Amino acid sequence: MKYRFLLLIIFIGSNFGMFAQESQKKHFSPEFKVSFHIRNGGLMQVQDLFGFGVGISNAFFNQKRCNLIVGLEYNGLFRQPSFAQEFESFYNFIGIPVNVRVNFGKKVKFFIEAGAFFEPVVFEKRKFTEKGTIIERETIVYKPDFGISGGVGLRIPVKKYEILIKSDYKWGLRSTFDRSFIASYNQYWRLAVGFKI
Repeated sequence: MKYRFLLLIIFIGSNFGMFAQESQKKHFSPEFKVSFHIRNGGLMQVQDLFGFGVGISNAFFNQKRCNLIVGLEYNGLFRQPSFAQEFESFYNFIGIPVNVRVNFGKKVKFFIEAGAFFEPVVFEKRKFTEKGTIIERETIVYKPDFGISGGVGLRIPVKKYEILIKSDYKWGLRSTFDRSFIASYNQYWRLAVGFKI
């Protein structure tokens, strides 16, 4: 299922690129990013949590100091437990981030970014052992997630494009785990690299 969403993002991204080549409007400025995620410990009581993501977005008011960034992204997270009663799992999130970006500098631009996200599609695949037998992964659908995010980054011009480097933190506000005695939130650091048309 996650591969279908990845194909959907790639398809939409390719259409963004075609439209950008034909459009002369300055307010249309698509961005494409891939990211790596990591978090250690915390409320989730896990040894480590890591993952990856891909996304496309558009920077409105691109010629201004302040931009509005709206997009579509997929994020996948591997979760490894720290106690025997728990199980391995892989979280999948399809979401819509909305951020405000403030730029500084002329050629190479430093920026600060903050905003919110809504993830209407959240599902998990689990792998656990029961009576000595490894049970295959089971898909469990959750309620939508939402939260806030913030980070910093660089925009480096290369000919007609820009290379984007960004580090941010996603702070999910809804628990995604179905056991009341464990708090599990969609919260982690991201390092993203991409390009801007």
